[in-house]
This record gives sequence, C-alpha cells and structure tokens, in this order.
Amino acid sequence: MTSFTSWLKSAKPLSAALLPGNRFFVRRLMIEGEGASDQVNLALEAISPFPLEQMLIGYVSSADGKEALAYAAHRRRFTPEESFAWPEDCPVVPEFLALCGHRPAEDGVVVHRGAERLTALAWKKGDALPAAVVVAVLADTDEAGIAADAAVQASLTAGFTVENLSGSLTGEVAEGKLVLQDEVGDEFIIPKAGLDDADIRDADFLADRRKKERTNMIIWNVVRVSAAVLVLSLLFELTAIGIGVRTRTLEAINETRRPLVVDIEASQGISARILELGVKRLLPLEMLALVNEKRPATVEFTTVICEIKKAKDSALAKPTMIIDARTPNAGDISELLKAVQAMPEVEIATNSEPRVRETSTTFRLEVVFKQAALLKAAEAPKQ
Repeated sequence: MTSFTSWLKSAKPLSAALLPGNRFFVRRLMIEGEGASDQVNLALEAISPFPLEQMLIGYVSSADGKEALAYAAHRRRFTPEESFAWPEDCPVVPEFLALCGHRPAEDGVVVHRGAERLTALAWKKGDALPAAVVVAVLADTDEAGIAADAAVQASLTAGFTVENLSGSLTGEVAEGKLVLQDEVGDEFIIPKAGLDDADIRDADFLADRRKKERTNMIIWNVVRVSAAVLVLSLLFELTAIGIGVRTRTLEAINETRRPLVVDIEASQGISARILELGVKRLLPLEMLALVNEKRPATVEFTTVICEIKKAKDSALAKPTMIIDARTPNAGDISELLKAVQAMPEVEIATNSEPRVRETSTTFRLEVVFKQAALLKAAEAPKQ
C-alpha cells in the first residue's frame, strides 16, 4: 500500500518511470465516438500474437479524441526485478512519449539519440500524434537508417525533413498531470484524466491505486483540518496569554492610580455636597432681605417662617417664605403684594387671612421663590 509518507512527498513533482521504447510495438489508431479504451483493446487484439491478458497496454489520445497512439508489450519483456522497481505512485510509460511534444512544421522525422537507443518519430504535417514510432539499439542502426525506416512505416513522401535530438528525456507529475520533456524543453502533457490510460500497468492495479489515493486524500484532509485546529488553538492560547498579560498590566496601572482615584472621588463628593447645599439651603436671610426691600414703612413683620415645600401646580419643592404681618393702613397690603410679585426672584406671591382690628389689619403673605434666581441674588455682591 502506498504509504502516507509517499503521499506527503507527492506534494512535490514525482518523476515518471520511462521505459525503453524498443520493448513495445506501437500503432496509431482512429477513434470513433466514445469508448476509446475498448476500441484500443479490440485493435490490439486483432494485431497482437498474444492474448491481451499477457500484455501490458497503454495509449494516449489526441486533444480532439479522434486519434490514439497505442503501445503494448508482452509481460515477459520486463523482468520481475524491473517490474518491482516501478514506483506505485507515478505513471509508467514508454520513453518515446517524451518526444511527442517536438513536432516538425512539415512532414518529417525526429530522431533522438539516447545512451543506449535511437528513437525515431515520423510525423505528417498537422498531425497531433506521430504516424510511426521506431526504436532500435545503437548497435543495430544509425540516425539515417532509423529515419528511413520510420518514414517508410509512415508512408512519408520524398523530401521530408530529418531533425536530430539528443539528451535526457524526463517526465514529472505536477498538479495531477504528467509533463514529459525532451532536452530542448518541448512538452508533451498527458492530462489527469488520461494518466491511467497511458500507464501500462493492469487495470486492477490502477483501480487499487486510485482507491489508495482517495484514502490518502481523506487522511491528508484530516491532517490539514487537525493542523488548522491546532494552529487556531495555539492562536487562541497566545491571544489568551496576551489578554492575561494586558489585564495584569492594567490592574497594576489601576493599582498605582488608586490613590488618585480616591482623591478624585473625594473631591467629587465634596463638590456634590457643596452643590447640594447650594441648591437645598433655605437662605432665609436672603429671602427676608429681598422681601423687606419692598415692605412699606407702615407694614410690620411679626412672624417669618422659611421652608422647602411644593408650590401649587408644581411637582418640585421650592424655597418658600410665610410672613405674618400687620399694618394700620390696609391699602399697603396690596401695594406690598404687587411689589413682591414683580420681583424676578419670586415665582408666585399670595396673601391670605386679612383681619381688621381696632387700629390695624393683620394678614399672611406666602412667597415662593425661584431657586436659581434666589441663589444668583444671594451670591451677587452687595452695593
């Protein structure tokens, strides 16, 4: 089973296993409609001297899906040691596919010299896949000879071009697709959907590999989610530590400022007390002095009572002064009342209980003051 470690390594490009091309026979086939795999198997069964069960088969399709380059080799062409060396987690394909990205502009043959083999791909103008592939060991032929063989198999007419290449051929799986390259850098890309078709190994093996890949993907996603949870937990923990440090710092700062806060609270208490006294104190002398200024000379105050009480039609308690007085001239009562009512410090003034006796008239004057105006008058400097 593909190990989880190998799956983690698959985050990096995986090198494909490129097999010697002279182990395979190759045919380009026309594909009609759907079911390319079945059509390839039928075509190879018709031309192969061996049952397909004994064959290693693969193919690549053109971009339009109308052509396929099929290749097959008998299992005995590869020793058990070679087969066991094939990696489980990357494609196994013939090396000549890496040359399929190098297409001549006109009819021509591309010949590649490797360390042990010569590979020739014959192309017809405009084709997406080579018309013929010929591979031979270096001891059996040369560039001119293998190019001529490939041209004959592809039925190329005289005048075709021959292009010689050399160097290593590579293949890597990146982002789910197989990218094959020659030394020049020309690429032949097999998409993810075509990787199993291109791989020469058994369908059962490939199905089992896909199952393992899905399992590994689930494990990988679980690991990613777990890692994300751990990172978030760490962030929360660091945040909590930072908040704790900040809280302790603020507490220390508050502790150092506690005496200042106590002083401020005491000052506020004193201010509130002063304000309360300023609002609620009766100021009896001030009230008496204000009314006394309006008193006619014939009026004598006999009793003065100062209190805080609600005036009529008001929900607020206000400073009030009740005066019992007497006068030998009853007309002075209305004069005094009008003068007091006209005072800006007075909200309302009323008289009551006038009684006429032998030589004088007694009455009661009730005066309700405006608190703010009374305080202002009390604080005003005396002239």
